[in-house]
Amino acid sequence: MPNRSNRLAAESSPYLRQHADNPVDWWPWCEDAFAEARRASKPVFVSIGYAACHWCHVMAHESFEDEATAAVMNSLFVNIKVDREERPDVDAVFMNAIMVQGEGGGWPLSAFCLPDGRPYFLGTYFPPTAKFGRPSFRDALEAMADAFRSRRADAEDNALALIDGLQRVDAHYRRGAAGADPGGLVASLLITAGRQLAERCDPKHGGLGGKPKFPSSSSHDLLARAGRFPLGGPPRDEFDRWARGMAEGGIYDHLGGGFARYSVDETWLVPHFEKMLYDNAQLLGIYASVVAMGGAFAARATEVLAETVAFLERELSDVDGGLWSSLDADSEGEEGKFYVWTPAQLRAALGPANALVFAAAYDVTEAGNFEHRTTVLSRVSPRRSPHEEEHFAELRAKLLAARGSRIRPGTDDKVLAGWNGLAITGLVAAWRATAHAPSLALALRVATFLRDRMIDGDRIARVYHEGTAKQLDGTLDDYAFCGAAFLELAEATGDRTWWDLGARLLGAARTKFVSEEDGVLVFYLAPAGDPLLVHRPESHQDGAIPSGAAIFTSALLRLGLVAGDSDALALAENYLVQRLTGTTAVNAWANSALLAALDLYLHAKVLVVSDGATREALLAAARSTYAPTLCIAGPWASASILDAKTPAADGSSRAFVCTGPTCAPPVTEVAGLLPLLATS
Repeated sequence: MPNRSNRLAAESSPYLRQHADNPVDWWPWCEDAFAEARRASKPVFVSIGYAACHWCHVMAHESFEDEATAAVMNSLFVNIKVDREERPDVDAVFMNAIMVQGEGGGWPLSAFCLPDGRPYFLGTYFPPTAKFGRPSFRDALEAMADAFRSRRADAEDNALALIDGLQRVDAHYRRGAAGADPGGLVASLLITAGRQLAERCDPKHGGLGGKPKFPSSSSHDLLARAGRFPLGGPPRDEFDRWARGMAEGGIYDHLGGGFARYSVDETWLVPHFEKMLYDNAQLLGIYASVVAMGGAFAARATEVLAETVAFLERELSDVDGGLWSSLDADSEGEEGKFYVWTPAQLRAALGPANALVFAAAYDVTEAGNFEHRTTVLSRVSPRRSPHEEEHFAELRAKLLAARGSRIRPGTDDKVLAGWNGLAITGLVAAWRATAHAPSLALALRVATFLRDRMIDGDRIARVYHEGTAKQLDGTLDDYAFCGAAFLELAEATGDRTWWDLGARLLGAARTKFVSEEDGVLVFYLAPAGDPLLVHRPESHQDGAIPSGAAIFTSALLRLGLVAGDSDALALAENYLVQRLTGTTAVNAWANSALLAALDLYLHAKVLVVSDGATREALLAAARSTYAPTLCIAGPWASASILDAKTPAADGSSRAFVCTGPTCAPPVTEVAGLLPLLATS
């Protein structure tokens, strides 16, 4: 291939830079690209992906690196490459459009657009030759270009229908809000949602549905929440089985900590090997809940938390303090090669005797369970004595060191504000449950980085890379996830500056993303005024990350319930009423995070602990119990909450647990505090 680079060489996104040497004449997402399409009267091909995406790499190698295919692309289209993680708003428009078209989404996402940016046909991966029931990529290119040239009216009609479909989806949600009932915000919604989730759980291996199987952290969290209620909540076993299945399966990295993106099978055995910050951030919260609930698996969950935090520090840490986005699935052109083992490799690293013991415990066989007779590690033997587990820990450390000499998967080293906000929240949860000091230290490091490098006044940048915050304003996800994280960090540390920073970002989000249209509240994903977005996407439901609208709602509730921000409380309450009590059916797995916000709205308990000798002991006990709707008051709390919350006459601390305007009588002992934190 000739030595050359295209426009993507000047971009900050590692994913876009991966395509800088393609023979394709790529453009980044920008006005100049669409201006060129209008000037040349060409359609636009938009390819959307991300750095850790295996099938994105496959299509790049098969098609975008191929000279003949690139020549067709350059002749017939203006070609645009988009990093979906950098521009989730652009991705949301096209992902919603392919669903309107009646197809399942996924990445790489391939959109064929008019010069004004409206898509007239969408697909995902196209092979170089026709297979899997799909046309070849070159055939698709030529057919879509011919449709633009020869059947322009049909292409225009398709584009019009797709945009109309996007608007109809939004209208569906707004119509549903018309029948909203303020009296419908009741706990039975949570119990019903818990039943829906429990019915979809795999009774043998845990998790939702069959294969492929995802962590689905928002739904996992909701299952735990619903299990607190009597009379119909799903059994606690479902939550534990799910957490145990992931932690013992191949989706978990038993040597280096951290979880892969998903399992390709229903047993959590063989993962899709990319490791995403957002998954690991959320799973910290899940395993913190396992620890807080207690039980037989709590000790192992504590180890999982520590190992995952160590993974974040070791493999995803930016020198300036933030956390990077992901690790690739592939190394040396093979998916999973970095992570898998053979018996011979075990013997080389551990010696024959230890290799035999380890292979039996982690199911490493000559036949293997993955490609090329290799094995993905999973724990199959029961855990026994502490002495035996210490020995396995030593063996895992040796294997981790041996693995370090292998060629590593690529790293997407951009820092995304919202994902770092999720990480702070997960790290604080891990610290609360386990008092693991490195978790809180890392949370503070990441928060300080965000404050100093990515936040300017009430504006937060979406992306930071190689020492620079990109001039790209954050989405609702960024403002909500970071704002909520700073509130959590304030409660953990007692430092009011974090609360004030979170409140400032959440206030900015109200201005940037909230609108009332035809009497219905709308929480948009993207700020207004982007001329290149053919549709302004709304934040409707959870995906791999929770809905920004849902986390925003929960954070607004905290501002209202703890700090006395009546406007924030009213906004959150109105949104809950419209989304959860209207005529649109509530889908538990698509709205898990919003139902968690409802849990907070219905069952919030505000804890005030006065100064005194036993203050830290009372706070530590409260933090470590499973009380997902607990809010800890500090100097940011309203006067009505803090009023008369003084130490006991003997100088010991007193703990006050308040529900709404009513506070229970103060207690001075941990034994008296914990029952007050249980859900009523």
